[in-house]
Amino acid sequence: MGTVTEVEEIKEHPQFHFHLYWLSTSRRALNDAETLLDLIEKKNAEGYFVAKPLRVNATPVGPHPMSSCEVWVPIEYFGKFYGWVAQMRPSTVSLMIHPLSRHQLLDHTDRVAFMGPSAPLNVETLQPPVMEHSPAQYPELGLGYSAKS
Repeated sequence: MGTVTEVEEIKEHPQFHFHLYWLSTSRRALNDAETLLDLIEKKNAEGYFVAKPLRVNATPVGPHPMSSCEVWVPIEYFGKFYGWVAQMRPSTVSLMIHPLSRHQLLDHTDRVAFMGPSAPLNVETLQPPVMEHSPAQYPELGLGYSAKS
């Protein structure tokens, strides 16, 4: 797998996904994940950070090998969210963190980091190596790819 080193590519990472992972067969892990997601929603509503949980997947979806929930975080709140979740994450929940760029395969392999135990991904499900457009999410917030220059 190659690495992109151009400065313009490095600037192309203003949004991240934090994927919460937990064992599908563990009721305790599910409860812990739901509690963490509730806390994320609460802190988000209080304006402590911007972190948007998407749908909860009870079974593997796409490249993700177990139950999961994707949380979108713009670069403006990456450090604050990362520091908070590092302290709040229960041991039954792992996090897979990656940038959002046009290079979906690189984002899920070479640019990925785990908090807690890692999990192998099914990268065959990912889109072509380079997408035509950067994956902007929540443009109404004016953050990440939608930030005003």
